[in-house]
Amino acid sequence: MTTHPARSEAADTHAGLAATDPASDLGSDADPLLPRRLRIAQLLIGVGAVDVLAILVDWLLLGDHFGLALALRLAVVPPIVIAGLLLYRFGRNTRAAVVATALAIMGLVIVGTVIGQFASEPQSSRYVMATLFVLFGAALSASLPWRTTHWMTVSTALVVATIVVTGLNAPPHVGNLDLAVFSVVAAAGALLLRRRKDRQLAQIIDLRVRDSTHASELRRANRDLSLLSCTDPLTGAFNRRYLEGFLDRLTGSIAPYAGYGVLMIDIDRFKLLNDRCGHLYGDDCLRQIAATLQQGLRGSDDVLVRYGGEEFAVVLPEADLLETLVVGERLRAMVAEQRIAHPGLGPDCYVSVSIGAYSASLSEDLVEALRCADRALYEAKRGGRDRVAA
Repeated sequence: MTTHPARSEAADTHAGLAATDPASDLGSDADPLLPRRLRIAQLLIGVGAVDVLAILVDWLLLGDHFGLALALRLAVVPPIVIAGLLLYRFGRNTRAAVVATALAIMGLVIVGTVIGQFASEPQSSRYVMATLFVLFGAALSASLPWRTTHWMTVSTALVVATIVVTGLNAPPHVGNLDLAVFSVVAAAGALLLRRRKDRQLAQIIDLRVRDSTHASELRRANRDLSLLSCTDPLTGAFNRRYLEGFLDRLTGSIAPYAGYGVLMIDIDRFKLLNDRCGHLYGDDCLRQIAATLQQGLRGSDDVLVRYGGEEFAVVLPEADLLETLVVGERLRAMVAEQRIAHPGLGPDCYVSVSIGAYSASLSEDLVEALRCADRALYEAKRGGRDRVAA
């Protein structure tokens, strides 16, 4: 099928078939790291909040050791949280904020475990269980990358197990092996669940990407099929089917008080050309004239339709009769300038077109407007051809 740039633009404009690219919704300044950066900031704030709330628990349970616990709570986690938030706010390197978040979680868990050693049983064991719960939840969180989660969880679990076993005694003595083993097992279980979660999430994302790709391909296929169904394969112009419902689309796209112009265009003595030169020459003539008419339109809002064998129709939105006549005369002159030979009329004769023009209001039926333009075309034929009549 012969195509032209103006024709392609008109096809997308009138048919409304242009594919939508989801990526176009993102501005050029969109930060692809923004979702992760936000999650990191939220996690940092959460760690800081837990550390502050834990001070109340320390005050209720530790008694004489509360001063030491308060010093540890304020000396370790808050500075790391503040540094991480500053990196989040002013730094472009997300990696530094991620490391700060991991260190804050490690600090919260290790400090809690150390403080628990100064509590009496069963509070001491509950401190350890609470800190392991924090580590377990942080490992399952998707806010931190897998590698960061891996080294953070393993390192913290080993430190917690060491503290639990030694009891911070000098020289150390081995005890609480059950809690130490539980710490390691809990950390390993958290990492396994996180890995499984990441794989499932990756599969879901992959499926969504495939679905999105298939949907885009389907939209493009539907666009192409819709375009083919309303396009004349020989000339690349719209066919008569496209005119069905066109007036409804036109009504919604122009001012309510505006009308539209209609041109009916017929190639003069085309049957004689076909009989004398053959259908291949006639087809080539149709293609050349269709391309010329398309180039002569005002813009992509105008519609060129192959209405019959050698007949074309043009719809001109928001055009009064004077503008319709001006466009019609321009199209007639452009076809004449092509100097397409018409051997059926003689050696120095060329193909011409006759044009009928009509201006209609939006309340008028398009079919009736085409009939009126067709009657004007008949007057142009009767007046000698190669002219425009209204």
